[in-house]
Amino acid sequence: MASDGDDDVVVARIPSDVIYYKILPRLPYKSLSRFKSACKKWYHLISHDIIFAREQSRHGSPISFGYVYQHKQRTDFIPIDIPGELNLCITSSSFFSLPIGVECLRIIAIVNGLFLLFLQRKSDEQNDSICSLVTKFHYVWNLVTKAMSSRKPISIAACYKLVNLVQQRKGLREEEFSFDVYSSRTGKWTMSDRKVTIPKGKRILWNIFCAGRIIYWACNPDALWFDVEKDVAGYTLLPQMEALGSRHVLGATNDGILTSTQMVQHDAITIWMMSEEGDWVKKVSLETVPTVSSEFKLFIPLPFTGGDRIYMEMLSYCMSKRILVCYNVSTREMTTIGEMKDAWPPSKCLYVDYNRIARLGFLK
Repeated sequence: MASDGDDDVVVARIPSDVIYYKILPRLPYKSLSRFKSACKKWYHLISHDIIFAREQSRHGSPISFGYVYQHKQRTDFIPIDIPGELNLCITSSSFFSLPIGVECLRIIAIVNGLFLLFLQRKSDEQNDSICSLVTKFHYVWNLVTKAMSSRKPISIAACYKLVNLVQQRKGLREEEFSFDVYSSRTGKWTMSDRKVTIPKGKRILWNIFCAGRIIYWACNPDALWFDVEKDVAGYTLLPQMEALGSRHVLGATNDGILTSTQMVQHDAITIWMMSEEGDWVKKVSLETVPTVSSEFKLFIPLPFTGGDRIYMEMLSYCMSKRILVCYNVSTREMTTIGEMKDAWPPSKCLYVDYNRIARLGFLK
């Protein structure tokens, strides 16, 4: 505060702790909108500072995220807005239509304002394996400028990396995996020196989860992992299957702790979390998952990212309707988030944080 005669003038400054301890980038979008009016420096920091935006994209907010899924030729967004709990309401919005003649194999990530997908031409009759990139390509869409590239990965200022998992048989009982990495800074693919050999398992193409710089692939009974920044790879044994026909869905918490949601017959779910010692610890066990109505049954649980909420998709018994629901472990309440377009096939999905896309001016 500065004094000039009898008039007091309040000078607003950004507290150093807010910057040093990176508090602002972790706040939900609604709170950031209020702080914009504190002073011009705050407004510029929140609205235009590139470093702040990149830092913000690294921190997920537990009260401001949604769900992106692919169906037919479109990619849609469902805000996970539970009444009375979240502080931001965003209407559902279609992202864009896919190019004519292609289909989406996988939604990869949203990073630095770029939406990345892995596509395949519909006329392609080759085996659906991501080991080959001959007839498959990456589709990059800029959330801000709406610029897109469907031919090959593009080299732009917003840095991102793509990882192609290359699988080769090694004898009758083992498989060797290597990692081909694309960098948008260089515009080139480079094969990592890291290789992982594991006993032959069952690879599930859609069961991939990215936790920060580490990517996980399910290859039952193991999970492969690759640290993109450190160029380190390895594998870990998944929790033992509790029943015939059960399957794992990989996930991770905001702190990077690996999780595995195991779905077994008769609508039972068990959630495991990796301890610091590298052991699996059972966090949640539901013998029967409640349904929102007699019309629906459990279809598939979504990756568990921590907290008390388990998100899952439910399908009507007549297979004509699919919905996104949330089960609160503490209150044992099941809440319907919204109806999903198309009941089949299973969606290729991705969690996104409101902060990461609302900050870029895409969702208001």
